[in-house]
Amino acid sequence: MSLPGVAVAPGVAGGVVRFCDDPLVWGSGEASARDVLALPALWWPPTEELPRGTCAVVLHGAPNPRAGYAGIPAVGEIDRDVLREGEEVEVDGDHGSITIEGVEEVPVVTAFLERDDGAVLLLERSAAVGSFQGAWAGVSGFLEDRTPLDQIYREIDEETGLTASDLRLAAAGPPALARDGMRVFVIYPFRFRAERTDVRLNWENSRAEWVPPGEIRRRSTVPKLDRVWESVAPRLGPKG
Repeated sequence: MSLPGVAVAPGVAGGVVRFCDDPLVWGSGEASARDVLALPALWWPPTEELPRGTCAVVLHGAPNPRAGYAGIPAVGEIDRDVLREGEEVEVDGDHGSITIEGVEEVPVVTAFLERDDGAVLLLERSAAVGSFQGAWAGVSGFLEDRTPLDQIYREIDEETGLTASDLRLAAAGPPALARDGMRVFVIYPFRFRAERTDVRLNWENSRAEWVPPGEIRRRSTVPKLDRVWESVAPRLGPKG
């Protein structure tokens, strides 16, 4: 699959991902002639020479836009959690993207339903679903409809019994990425205010609870549920 990022230095090269977690130690494991060094954007541009054999660089976060580095392709704003040490990637510094070999892109939708008191609905996935059995989640499903919004209205109806007339769209966030083996879920997040709170579950979920948003981090959830919530959570205004 191809992941969009930000072009930092031009060129195209393919190689094997090597994470660097110590600014004093470039790379990890044995050096090769095809290392794609993955490191925090704060360390860019490098103050020391890159290890011999590095063919490209992937940066976690947004680098300084003036921080160029000649001679090696580099792409910024790539989520570290989506990469795996030792896997094959192609870095396209011309277009600002990377491609992960053999990984499937799976688009999905997730919605948080919110009550008047700020509590959100969490659903415990049943033993009958194909993945993440027993984990807590929002209303979710694979993207099969024409748009993510069309799909999430259908999922909410199926999983809770609430229809569009019971809901008010409060927020739609940018897609979030969650890695699961050789799949990357591209999650389209939404938050709705629910005019009704009496939900009717179908076979996909075994329990429903209205909880404070802070509870999301304390539960065993589907991957990145806390990050998905943060992308659509209400923003607090300035204190006056």
